[in-house]
Amino acid sequence: MGAVEDVRQVSQDFLAPELREIRGALSSIEKRLESLDKRLDSQDKRLDGIEEANRVRFESIMQRLEQIQQSFAFDKRLSTLEEDKRRSA
Repeated sequence: MGAVEDVRQVSQDFLAPELREIRGALSSIEKRLESLDKRLDSQDKRLDGIEEANRVRFESIMQRLEQIQQSFAFDKRLSTLEEDKRRSA
């Protein structure tokens, strides 16, 4: 059973430290990914706020454009009525 003990000893001497080192590296990577995930969540919330503000501005501009369009339509009708009144006079 010397070969089995030799394999066990090699795995303890070589593989175990390597596995611990790999686990440490993976743990470090996992922490960095968690940090990045939190930053991305923060950025997503910020972008959602910007998107909402832009939506509100867009709706406001569209309402104003509709008012202007209605105003032009009213001015045109008024001009048409005044022109008709001048023709009939």
